[in-house]
Amino acid sequence: MQALFQLTNISTPADYEIFKGLLLEYAARDLDDPKNSTIWKDIEQLPGRYAAPVGAVVLATVGGELAGCGAYTATAHSGIAEIKRVYVRDGFRRQGLARALTQALISRARQAGYATAAICTWSHNTQALALYQQLGFTPISSFREPSKAHLVFLGLPLGQSGPDTNTLLA
Repeated sequence: MQALFQLTNISTPADYEIFKGLLLEYAARDLDDPKNSTIWKDIEQLPGRYAAPVGAVVLATVGGELAGCGAYTATAHSGIAEIKRVYVRDGFRRQGLARALTQALISRARQAGYATAAICTWSHNTQALALYQQLGFTPISSFREPSKAHLVFLGLPLGQSGPDTNTLLA
């Protein structure tokens, strides 16, 4: 039986402190290359690139208990939002929460006017790759500057149109 998730957009300094705590937990537990990750810059500059109108953060709770988070932000490519920092705490994994967070971020990026949702992850992150492909993401060119060739880049058209939004779709 799937748990009932409550997904909440954040905007206050207190909310961003909660997000920061989850990012630190994520970096300590699940981050593949913490030494070279942009997560540290993100943490220092919160809300930074995750603030509206170019970004958003969603916190997930289950029964009032903090269960996970996710965010999106603008990229250097017009019309493309990168979904980032999807993290689910151990006790809440395998219940569909990563899917719910990702779907919520896709929806919010669409509502914000983005034409494409993009994700990048490590090639050995097979569970995440399977989820993203189930949600309709397909391979695209790198949307990072400079290109991070060791990562897998996926994109999902959001039904919006705008300049330069489909140039990365394979």
